[in-house]
Amino acid sequence: MQQQPGVTGHEWLIKASPRMARPDSAACPTHQRIAMRPLLVTDPPVPFRPAPREEFPFGPLFAALDLWEHSGWPLERIREELRGTRGAFRGWGAPVHPALLAWTAQALERYAAARRREQSAAREAGLPPTAPVKQQWTVRTRRRDVPDARGVRQYEQTVWGRAYESADGSVRDLWLPSLGRAKPSRPAAELAAVAHVMAHGAPTPRRKAREEPPPTATDGTGLPGLVRVFDIGCADGLFERLLAEGPAEVKKRYRADGVPAFRATAAGIGTRPGESCVECKALAGCADLKHAPGLWGGKPQAVAHKRRSVSAWDLRLHGECPAQYHLVRHLHLNDLSAEGRGARRGRAVDNLLNERHDERPVRGCRERHLPDAAGMPAATDLDETSAREAAGMLAEHRLLCPLNGLGPDEQVLVQHRVTAYVPELDVVVLAVPDLVYTHRGRWIWRETKTAAGPLWQGRSLLRSYPQLALAVLLFQAGAVGNDPRRSWVELEYLRESHGDSLLERIDPSSAETIDEARSVIADLARPLLDDTVYEPRTGRHCHGCQARTWCRPGTAYVADHPHQSPPGTGAGAADRGDIRV
Repeated sequence: MQQQPGVTGHEWLIKASPRMARPDSAACPTHQRIAMRPLLVTDPPVPFRPAPREEFPFGPLFAALDLWEHSGWPLERIREELRGTRGAFRGWGAPVHPALLAWTAQALERYAAARRREQSAAREAGLPPTAPVKQQWTVRTRRRDVPDARGVRQYEQTVWGRAYESADGSVRDLWLPSLGRAKPSRPAAELAAVAHVMAHGAPTPRRKAREEPPPTATDGTGLPGLVRVFDIGCADGLFERLLAEGPAEVKKRYRADGVPAFRATAAGIGTRPGESCVECKALAGCADLKHAPGLWGGKPQAVAHKRRSVSAWDLRLHGECPAQYHLVRHLHLNDLSAEGRGARRGRAVDNLLNERHDERPVRGCRERHLPDAAGMPAATDLDETSAREAAGMLAEHRLLCPLNGLGPDEQVLVQHRVTAYVPELDVVVLAVPDLVYTHRGRWIWRETKTAAGPLWQGRSLLRSYPQLALAVLLFQAGAVGNDPRRSWVELEYLRESHGDSLLERIDPSSAETIDEARSVIADLARPLLDDTVYEPRTGRHCHGCQARTWCRPGTAYVADHPHQSPPGTGAGAADRGDIRV
């Protein structure tokens, strides 16, 4: 296979983790193929630029568990160490946000308690105890002199998690942590890959990412008779057993599910710009990623960062509270609190409209069945009041649906990912409009908002909804269509009462509009891109923050303002059209 532009190095080694077998319709096939080849490097080379804060949520937790499981520290001593940390915990990685340290202390207690419960149950079932394993297991083939059809001479398969083994080697356990609740299942190919490494792998010392492995294969001696995989929810301490099988069952599972997935990933072709661009080694050589220098006129940061992505949701979240942006957007901390009523209602409306708009052949919602107030509870998990409000919004949408009367030859893209790259900032810009469609040669970007109150007339639309400003700039950059003079950005503002909904149009070719859009995005992006500490900024949003449990200022604010409603119960409650998943 011809080497991909934008990378250089060697392709003879493939190193695969179970995550690479996980189905992901949004992932870029070329990025995934290159990621499996660790000896390929970016061309031209990019210097290492560390993150200002630790961005791997399990890093401090695993460092704490190493102290407990391998160094014999009591939990109380580790908690004291976490409380006294100012910066990197035990020298692990970048400086750790105080809220992540607080989360780690709770997760450590829950993990330790779950392990004790499971080991007690295992003893009752007649299974031997399992002890922590320092070196993770790896399956490695012997290095060949002649490469195979993929140009590969050696294959490695690894696994991630907390590893345990019985004294006689007959039982191996792997615990996979989840940030929220435990996952009751994992994709079949991913689980097959995990079990394969557990059943056939050998303990392997860690090495640097791009360091060549030794030429010898794993010897396969002392393999277990039983492998077990557990998933534990760090938010509640409950765990699920995902698998308990012997070598024969594991082999059958791997051949059926794991092998086809790995083969497909290793030979992936084509590009799909999106979230994958952030980590892609071949970005400089990608012809399908739209380069947009000077998108909003931003200047390179004083402190160099590694490549990042930015969306309108990122900008709003950081503008509201930098700590919430870091803890929720990047670390994905989740206290399992319920989503607000307005947000649930808006999400239900959004999901129903996406389903209808994605049906083929294309028809406007005026001609389609949309649930009324009586049918809404059955179509969603909304309460009676929210269901009635949502039904009213759907009825309003019938009149405003952009697909009403649309010709059969027009393009309709639902939740279409729009991506652009700002090279001077090394930032990937992502947007997911509710709808992008054509009408008589004109490209139209439609954002739909659900709200309880009227549209605020005292502020410009672009400042109220930065995703509209970002849409204007992406039209200008050519990320959608090829002529902003024949394009529109639309805001569909839905309320439950008849006649209260609005449809606003914005011309993305207007010089005044472009200047305002650049100002809006620059005002939001500059503080985000320059931030290195992510300090809390308290306010009404603290009531609905999923990371407030571990944020001292946020907890104190809610205690002092117990009767405030969080934003999201009124206008803009369901504004998540640009959320990345």
